[in-house]
Amino acid sequence: MTLDKPYNGRKGKLVLGIDVGTTYSGVSYCILDPEQIPQIRSVMHYPGQEGENKYRDTKIPTIVYYDEEGTVRAVGAEARLDANRLQAKDEGWVLAEWFKLHLRPRDLASDDEHLPTLPPNKTVIQILADFMRYIYKCAKKYISENHPMGPQLLKSESDVEFVLTHPNGWGGRQQAKMRRAAVLAGLIPDSGAAKSRIHFVTEGEASLHYCITNGLPGNVVQTGNQLMIVDAGGGTVDMSTYRINTYRITSKVPAKAVESIAPDCVMQGSTFVNARAEQFLRDKLGNSPFGNGEDIHTMLEYFENSTKPTFRDSTKASYIRFGHPRDTDEQCGIKRGVLPLSGSDMAAFFRPSISAIKDAIRKQSSGASGRINMVLLVGGFAASPYLRAELQSYAHRSGLSLFSPECQTAKAVAEGALSHYLDSVLPARVAKFTYGVSRHHVYDRSLSYPEERLDKAFINLSGDAVVPGGTSDVDQGALVSQEVEFKETFVTTWSSSNTEFSCDVIRYKGAANNPHWMDEEPDMFDKVCTIRADISHLPKEKKRGPRGEYYEQKPEIIFLVGLKELKAQLSWMEGVQEKRSPATLIYEDDTDKLAWVPATS
Repeated sequence: MTLDKPYNGRKGKLVLGIDVGTTYSGVSYCILDPEQIPQIRSVMHYPGQEGENKYRDTKIPTIVYYDEEGTVRAVGAEARLDANRLQAKDEGWVLAEWFKLHLRPRDLASDDEHLPTLPPNKTVIQILADFMRYIYKCAKKYISENHPMGPQLLKSESDVEFVLTHPNGWGGRQQAKMRRAAVLAGLIPDSGAAKSRIHFVTEGEASLHYCITNGLPGNVVQTGNQLMIVDAGGGTVDMSTYRINTYRITSKVPAKAVESIAPDCVMQGSTFVNARAEQFLRDKLGNSPFGNGEDIHTMLEYFENSTKPTFRDSTKASYIRFGHPRDTDEQCGIKRGVLPLSGSDMAAFFRPSISAIKDAIRKQSSGASGRINMVLLVGGFAASPYLRAELQSYAHRSGLSLFSPECQTAKAVAEGALSHYLDSVLPARVAKFTYGVSRHHVYDRSLSYPEERLDKAFINLSGDAVVPGGTSDVDQGALVSQEVEFKETFVTTWSSSNTEFSCDVIRYKGAANNPHWMDEEPDMFDKVCTIRADISHLPKEKKRGPRGEYYEQKPEIIFLVGLKELKAQLSWMEGVQEKRSPATLIYEDDTDKLAWVPATS
């Protein structure tokens, strides 16, 4: 995967794109050499996959084995080696799988969740860190053995940049946890400067960049056209719709694109097909001698590797081979170690996922102004012939053109992440929610207030009556560029000199325009994080109020929502000159008390 612009840096640098998927994960890398055109490559070989097809080697299973002491014993493809499986059974190892989904936002839950529990005494951040440590080690070994500059660049790991991918529906809280896992994994040290070497990109944006760089049909890459990316993965299916703004005729690469509508994400990836199949098998074989955990586990492995990926016709039976020729249970239809599944049963496993994807496509299509010229289906789940056929049929009925690229889309996210890092074509994003900061409003006699709101009013040190519970906002659906800054000025009063300022970032999920009071729709407001900043160096004015002397400061919070992650800065005026200093975002969570994003200078 080659870009068209030479690297203009002064010294060589290594950048890694790490895609930790629900079921499979991969790493891409790019060695930036001054004045040379960057080439994005994938790590093609991992321990435990020696001798297999090289395209399959671009990914490893996202699984970790722990022993009874909580020590990592096997990871990735090595965890599926027969020797490790036998040892795991004999010694009681615990398998961590699908753990990525435990990071999901609370409002992104699925109606059909069957997530495996985490191993005892392990948090999702610890498991993610163990997996990232392993895959980074594999990447370093591969790069040092397969690239002449690899060993030299890896000597200065303090310069390595990392681009981490995540589903469209994830936000700052999940990014903060991923950054903390990167620290625990040893990718970066625990310092603010080092944490800036971690970058994020959504799987939808990464897929867009991969498809663009690897070539799209000529009738799609035209100025004004709209393109929808459906990234069907193991845990989530991400939908993103973009309008191509400008187009480079020479390279046939769109120079810039913008979001047409806020991206969407549904928790209905291929793992949920497996989960429904597992529940079906447990119900069907409840009274069978083959309904034990070991046999069902063997059946599910065959289902994942053979039955599911080859299913294409709901009128024909499919089969799960799991046992020996002598294994028979005629009441359950098992003959010679083979369990038949009707086409209708197989279709039922897929149906909720397909319905959710169709609904999301419909939502994106109706929300985007103008015609969608092409729907691109990518991701590991996109390899399912049944899923492709069902979505092709739906697209045809809906007047949409659906296309599944022939290029290796299994590595689309990891390689697309680096393409985005090196040459982003997306200067603006659509705000998915209305964001704002919590604040007190000065009492206005010309307005009427609910009695419950007035009960919370108070007189501040300056003598003004103020009403808490207010918010200021960035409207949902607004097109926000990376450079646009939203500012909110505060007037703070203190009885003594203060050194820290804080305010909460609020997210509004309702339909009202410009909501200013959180008590009007309390269920529609969520606290996203807290902004904290050192204001000891801000100018302060000593004043006198009804209760005596007090200090007044006027910090201004600069809010950046058009970036890949939420960021904030503190601003103030010294005479006619604007000054700025860093602000830190603090994320609170039910399971992890504090997760933070480094200050932005």
